[in-house]
Amino acid sequence: MEKLDIKSFMKLLANIGELYGKPISAALAELYWLSLKSYEFEDVRKALTAHIHNPDCGQFFPKPADIIRFIEGSGETKALFAWAIVEKAMHQVGSYQTVIFDDPLIHAVLEDMGGWIKLCSTTLDALPFRANEFQKRYMGFLIKKPERHPKYLVGITETDNAKNGFEVKPPLLVGNPKKAQQVMLTGGGRPLAIQTFTEVIAEVMRQLPPQTKNEDDR
Repeated sequence: MEKLDIKSFMKLLANIGELYGKPISAALAELYWLSLKSYEFEDVRKALTAHIHNPDCGQFFPKPADIIRFIEGSGETKALFAWAIVEKAMHQVGSYQTVIFDDPLIHAVLEDMGGWIKLCSTTLDALPFRANEFQKRYMGFLIKKPERHPKYLVGITETDNAKNGFEVKPPLLVGNPKKAQQVMLTGGGRPLAIQTFTEVIAEVMRQLPPQTKNEDDR
């Protein structure tokens, strides 16, 4: 939400408070705003409407977590959705291409599962078990965020090229490009114990003759 949405948001929250017989103080309104401002106003409005009409929880005044749950879905839903994205990439992209997903939790989970190359080598018989493992690990990270995630997930081509000193092409962005780029920027550590893409590029630049470096700088 933007600052221009504050007035509409406060009015909406006041109406919800009136419906549930709960007075909305300035401090409470600010807490809800801070918790929900990263979402679009229309999504917040729809989530509140869904909460009101939900027979399981609609009798209670909605907490920020209730609203977010209706916007983003439950942990199980998120895990299923994340796996669907990963499985699609396995079939359409494959193990040779280095990838960056637009969700850092996917990176953290797949690193724990042995990496992108290992996952793509999963047999059809074992795939349901790997899917179940992925979803459980993903839901665990939803509860307790990982301390770090890989910048990207290394493919076979980059692994071989990096070892042999050949050109390393940029990773393939999967999903929202801007979010995927942010995943790489916020990632850290050495994925799969080999050089990161940034380190490889830096090493190549160091090996260039001084004259070539100067030409690039211009």
